[in-house]
Amino acid sequence: MGKWYRLAGIVVLIAVILGGVRACQLINQQPITEAGNTADETAEPGLTLKDVTLEQPDEDGNLLWRVHADEVTYSPDQKVATVINPDGELFQDGEVIYRVKADRGEVRQDGQSIFLKNNIVATGVQNKVVLKGQELEWQPEEDLMVVRNQITGTHPQLKASAQEARVYNRERRLELSKNVVASTTEAPFLRMAAEELTWLIDAQRVESDRPIQVEQLKNDQVSDRVTGQQGEVDLAKKVVKLTEDVKLELLELPLEIFSQVAVWNVEQAQVVVPDALQANQPEQKVQISANRGELNLNQQVVYLTQGVNVVEGQQSQLQADSLTWNLESQQVVAEGNVNYRQSDPPVQVQGPRAVGQLDEETVVISGGRVVTEITP
Repeated sequence: MGKWYRLAGIVVLIAVILGGVRACQLINQQPITEAGNTADETAEPGLTLKDVTLEQPDEDGNLLWRVHADEVTYSPDQKVATVINPDGELFQDGEVIYRVKADRGEVRQDGQSIFLKNNIVATGVQNKVVLKGQELEWQPEEDLMVVRNQITGTHPQLKASAQEARVYNRERRLELSKNVVASTTEAPFLRMAAEELTWLIDAQRVESDRPIQVEQLKNDQVSDRVTGQQGEVDLAKKVVKLTEDVKLELLELPLEIFSQVAVWNVEQAQVVVPDALQANQPEQKVQISANRGELNLNQQVVYLTQGVNVVEGQQSQLQADSLTWNLESQQVVAEGNVNYRQSDPPVQVQGPRAVGQLDEETVVISGGRVVTEITP
């Protein structure tokens, strides 16, 4: 039989015939009792004790966990102890890292893991994370605490829900999986959704190598949304960076931007797209492509550079080196190698600068040498 745990507390036996039998250590360890007395009896198969504290030290004598329970029952083979209303602490390097409680639990013979079930509450002493769920497993040698089934988590910076949480305390890392939704607790408010999220607590960063969606909430309504195949969110700076098949939706305008990468500074209300992009405004039937873009959400202005191409319906097309697009007034200012074409009547105009009104389908070319071609 392997090393068991040690038992301390006020012990009351259920069976009258076992009255006077005190809590003990199953193999060659002396228990700690509140009164300081030493008990040398071995817990018998099927024994039920009340008001008990269980402790498990490592080889150096440092506690791995300590749990007080209203009631403890040993299995017939003495390999499992079932505890009722456990309330205790999880230790690491001699310090309490989590306080835990539940409706019931199990302690295995080797004492290297502890299982809690039903109405779990695990409160981080150092990281301030509070996790609630229906199952908890603590594996101190693996530096791993797993909470499963209907998980909710709260923290001064973030709140989340998932089906499973894996906490690596030394690395200050929390992995959430299965239907994960996480929201920031301070404005500007962000909501993240993915199948898996990794929260680096000290670095204040959330990452995902799976498809992820990030939304900004204003007055409890979604105002902006960005999706990608992977990405990260800097919770301190409120900066979102998504990559691969990125789609940005500005729902209030509305406007859609597609690219392979986007960096969204939520606090400064700016989006930088350093790669080829396509912007669509369905209401105006406008499609714009470029090799780089920036968006000021507060001013509702888009700045596009490098190979800008504007297509409005099937009637007109505008090409330029750079373009400033005011989304509210629908005015565009194009500069550098401007080339404007329209089909009805057939006209082509070239020049260094152009000012246009997308909603009125008018463009004025000016500055330097302007060339106009009209097809009869």
